[in-house]
Amino acid sequence: REAEKLLNQHLHPQTVVSGFRKAARAALAKLESLAVDHKSDRDTFRSELVKLACTTLSSKVLAQRKQHFAELAVDAVLRLEGSTNLDLIQIIKMPGGSMRDSWLEPGFLL
Repeated sequence: REAEKLLNQHLHPQTVVSGFRKAARAALAKLESLAVDHKSDRDTFRSELVKLACTTLSSKVLAQRKQHFAELAVDAVLRLEGSTNLDLIQIIKMPGGSMRDSWLEPGFLL
């Protein structure tokens, strides 16, 4: 929408794209300057990941159980020990169970 507004003001498309790229670089530089590395403190790292997961789950179906599912998700990802292959995390649906019955089993979120 913003690009369309700029184009309607008769700015050249390449100028608009160039401006967006410049803004993206500036935003990335600012984010990198604000970043904090918690890898050395496992408890703080896990706590920050749980907060992030809770924020993500706030508007989802799981919002009422977001703390529980955030902890399950973070623990599952941390068990990957640095791997980015999320296919290693399998979710198995159990008929008749409720969301409260969910738990993390080594290799499985049930």
